[in-house]
Amino acid sequence: MDSRKTAEGPPPYRRHTPDRPKRRRARRPATLLTYSLAAVVMALVLLLVGLPASLGSYLFVDVDGKASAISPGTRLGDVAQAHDLAPREGSLVDVAGDVVRLRGGEPGRLEVGGRGAAADVVPRDGARIRTRRGRDVAERLARRTESVAFQTRSEGSGPVLTMVRAGSPGEREIFAGVRSKRTVASFVLREPVDAAFRRTKGLTSGQKAVALTFDDGPSTFTPDVMKVLAAKGVSATFFVVGKTAAAHKATIDALRAAGHEVENHSWDHADLTKLSPEAISSEITRTASVLGGTRFLRPPYGASNTTVATQAGLAGQRIVMWDVDTRDWQSRNAAAITSIVKAHARPGAIILMHDGGGERSQTVAALSGIIDWLLQQGYALTTVRQLAG
Repeated sequence: MDSRKTAEGPPPYRRHTPDRPKRRRARRPATLLTYSLAAVVMALVLLLVGLPASLGSYLFVDVDGKASAISPGTRLGDVAQAHDLAPREGSLVDVAGDVVRLRGGEPGRLEVGGRGAAADVVPRDGARIRTRRGRDVAERLARRTESVAFQTRSEGSGPVLTMVRAGSPGEREIFAGVRSKRTVASFVLREPVDAAFRRTKGLTSGQKAVALTFDDGPSTFTPDVMKVLAAKGVSATFFVVGKTAAAHKATIDALRAAGHEVENHSWDHADLTKLSPEAISSEITRTASVLGGTRFLRPPYGASNTTVATQAGLAGQRIVMWDVDTRDWQSRNAAAITSIVKAHARPGAIILMHDGGGERSQTVAALSGIIDWLLQQGYALTTVRQLAG
């Protein structure tokens, strides 16, 4: 043995030698498996006997898809307040389903288990709490009736218009939304009856005649016109204003005594197309009454429409316009007046001149020459009634 090695101590490490026995690692106890089995057993026990009192002080509910713990006895209203649950009110919609107002529908509600529940309901453990928006409500409907206009049919041609059948409006029932005014349904309660008129010239084949007519009288010029007509031995038709005629009955009587025709030109020369049916009727019937009855109406300014024609027809009047407008009221020139007659006269023509409504001396001056020329052309001069029948 080496004495130096003994004195200096053991070497820094010791090598394993074959003749030295191996050192064995001690085994640990199976604690992990033991703990796992114990946890499973405890879980089974808890499922069988329930949670201990410290864990059972809360209930678990589903609030709009989220789990929430609440104390036993908690009311639904408290849950709603805690979770800011505010079911929205439904909208007011129109008849087409479009939203008229975001509110105005049925109120929203809270549901427990799919049914509406009051705020004092106490949810059970596991309850499903949902907010439901209120249903939309359709606007109220209003019923109204309205007139259905009739159409007007006219046959033939010529300046004389005769009503064959009076038109009458129909009636329609309409249901519409109160706010949106949209129509839901419409029903015809009564069909309209169309008006029918016939236009004529009143001439038989081969007849060559014209009718001289004078508007807006009587006036101070009317006697002068009568003198010319008497001198030529011809008759004419005077469309007189009722209001003026009422103040000059002697002139009206003189016209009739001379063989002239006196007809209706309204009461006060109003534009009849701008009046109501009742007012139009009054204009016509008042004048007819003053004159002791008339058969023809010439609307002032020649302004007429279906309403005027209908009211005239109901009053027993035929509307008479003209074929030749001398425009004597505009030119106030005898030569110009005569020239127009010569250019446009034709068989069956109704010629328009004026004996009232203004200064008519040039009309009187032109009248004699016009009559002479017409007679030279082979025309017979007659009244509207004789011409139109």
